[in-house]
Amino acid sequence: MDPEAEVYLFGSRADDSARGGDIDLWVRSARIGYADALRLRVRIKDRIGWQKIDLVVSDRDNHPLARLATQTGVRL
Repeated sequence: MDPEAEVYLFGSRADDSARGGDIDLWVRSARIGYADALRLRVRIKDRIGWQKIDLVVSDRDNHPLARLATQTGVRL
């Protein structure tokens, strides 16, 4: 897909003091399109189980989640 992509886990799963919830992932990439993002979501679910995952793929640093993910999240 994109070997140069950056992946961030953010939200409650990145906060040890918070309780569970869905898995929020933000992927910074200009090469991953919609179809690739759908395949990526399935591959993740196949590996970790079919849990609720919010997956956002964007190459825009001004994306609403970009700041939240990069400042409060964990880069994977």
